[in-house]
This record gives sequence, structure tokens and C-alpha cells, in this order.
Amino acid sequence: MLELTYRAARGRVHELAATLTDEQRQTLVPATPCWTVHELLAHLVGGAADAASGRLDGVTSDQWTARHVEERRLNSVDELLAEWDRVGPAADACLKDEQIFGPNLAADAICHEADLREALELSQVDRDHWQPFLEVLMLYLRKQLRHSTTLLIHDERGRQWSCGSGQPTTMLKTDGYELLRAMFSRRSQRQIAAWDWTPGPCRQMIERFGFFGPRDDDQPIPPPEACP
Repeated sequence: MLELTYRAARGRVHELAATLTDEQRQTLVPATPCWTVHELLAHLVGGAADAASGRLDGVTSDQWTARHVEERRLNSVDELLAEWDRVGPAADACLKDEQIFGPNLAADAICHEADLREALELSQVDRDHWQPFLEVLMLYLRKQLRHSTTLLIHDERGRQWSCGSGQPTTMLKTDGYELLRAMFSRRSQRQIAAWDWTPGPCRQMIERFGFFGPRDDDQPIPPPEACP
């Protein structure tokens, strides 16, 4: 699943990036460490190249991702995409049979594809592409909330998840996409608090949604899914 998910996400990002104007390529991506679209692409390509070559010193650290950007700062988008094409098959192979050698390129691609589309004010990618990661991240959320009172979550498609223990004390209704983005630390605490909660959540519950730490800056909310 991971190999196919990554290959498909790589293809979608490649197709989108090839159509961007120079102005769009310099658009800031607010979910990232002040990266432009060009720099985000450099990270995606650099992560694939490192996974393919086994260059994993400092993997997933800020220094590791910053190196991807710095090493490719002078490369054009066309050059970045050409490199991604070259290393792509070897990067795919790192994810075969659910064996992850190095960083989880599939999760990174799903997360950053959405970062990219939100920065450019584009619609969501079809749910089928990211649904498996929602289910995986929900397992982590259950772990995060295992000592809390029960949280019962319903999304717009009628899916339901229960976290915590004891009788349900808090109900949450929100879109699956928003849940995914919040767990990737792509929604601010204010945005999470503004969801449909009954009763309102405590601060600790809100903070548990950001697996990469709580976020203070609001993020752009995309239109409903339209990208196949």
C-alpha cells in the first residue's frame, strides 16, 4: 500500500508542479518552515534521493530537511522533477511490502501534497488517496488520548472512532480531511477548538491532536475535494 500511495502522490505533485507559474513557485507554504513551493519540492525530492541512496544521517530532523532545500536551491523546478523521476523507482522500492527503510516517504508526500495545494488555494485531493493514513493516525490519536475521558468522533461520511476510556463525555463532528490535517499538526489550536464539540474540549485534548506539536498559526482551509 505504501509504495502505491507514494508513487501516486509523487505523480500528482509532479503533474501539478509542472504547470505552475514562476510566481506560484515562489508562493510561501504556511504549513512549512517558511518554505516556498520551490523549496517544498526540493525537500520532497531530497527525501526521495536520500531514501534511495541510504543517506539517512539525521533523518527526519530539521537539519536533514533543511539540507534538501539548501542543496537544491539553485535547481529549477524542471531539474527537481527530473531528479525525482530518476530516484523515484528506488524510492518506491524502500516502501515495498510495507517495509519502511528510512523515512516514511508516503506519509511525507501525502502531508506535503496537501500543504502545497492549500498554499495555492486549490481543492482537496480525493479522499481515497489519504483515507488509509487517516486510519493509521487515528491509532496514534487513541494512544495520545488513552488516559483521557472518552472522545467520540464522527466525520462527514459517518465514520466513527472512540478514544479514551469510560462513557463518552465529549462528542466531535468534523470532516475527515480536517482530522488528518490536525493530526499532521496542520491546524492551529484555535481551528481545532472551533470544530463541532459537545461539550467544548479541554486544552489538553486539543493539544493532543498535533502529533508534531501544537500549532499557533491558522492554516488555509481548502475547498471540498475535486482533484481525482
